[in-house]
Amino acid sequence: MRAARLVAGRRPGPFYAVAPAVARVTWWLNPRVRRRLTRNMLPLCEGDRSRARREGLRALQHVLEYYLDLVTLPGRDMSRFEAEHLEIFHVERLELLRTNGAVLLVSAHTGNAELAIQALTYRGRSFVALVERLEPRDWAEYMLKLRSSAGGTFLETNFGGVRTCIETLRAGGVVGMMGDRDIQHTGVCTRLFDRPVRLPRGPWELARRTGALVIPIFSSRKRGDQFRIDVEEPFRVEETEDADGDIRAAVERFAGLLERHLRRDPGQWAVLEDFWRVHACGEG
Repeated sequence: MRAARLVAGRRPGPFYAVAPAVARVTWWLNPRVRRRLTRNMLPLCEGDRSRARREGLRALQHVLEYYLDLVTLPGRDMSRFEAEHLEIFHVERLELLRTNGAVLLVSAHTGNAELAIQALTYRGRSFVALVERLEPRDWAEYMLKLRSSAGGTFLETNFGGVRTCIETLRAGGVVGMMGDRDIQHTGVCTRLFDRPVRLPRGPWELARRTGALVIPIFSSRKRGDQFRIDVEEPFRVEETEDADGDIRAAVERFAGLLERHLRRDPGQWAVLEDFWRVHACGEG
């Protein structure tokens, strides 16, 4: 990553151009990754194995392009990134970012949600975002530094990170979280593509606890560093006497949105783990 930052950091165009070829070589040299990505794509492709393999290869390419995005961040002018690199659908919903009040941006591992949130918050609001804890620690610190180099604060999903998010939302700030991988293993069992899986409860628990407005945002990579951003209808998590029911309803709402976006373009889902096995749960 450090070498890539020096070589590709300020002139990434040629490296985006060769990403498909690098992905194909990696695909054929790594059968375990190939099998996992194909299994991930099968439900999205209605069981069509040939299409699942094609979309799995695209997902691998998008993973490589994500890391290329990261090494370019320190040299990006984020004040111009939205105008030059993003095509936004329902942009009017982002006007809420210009007003005071707690906002929770919830996204998924499609396109490059981190980059989208960094660009969109140039509407005058800084943000805090939670990301997965990495090992070893020097690698983790380097990745946090890269992610935070273009604005915002990226923290690991641990007690300290969650506490900072709560404090930020209670102060009327903006927080970004992912809603498609249950990395803390405390998720809610729901259905995605008619399969029982656990999705994170954290975003919805935070939104309910703080009264934050939720704005679901989905990113799709069009080519290179050009993205489509879909801003879904904002909503608040209900606060009734049934806390678990309120959170489950929010998870199911997000699962429906996620499924719709993944059906439209499966290869955008840049998840390398064996998702349907790692996040399986006991519902029939």
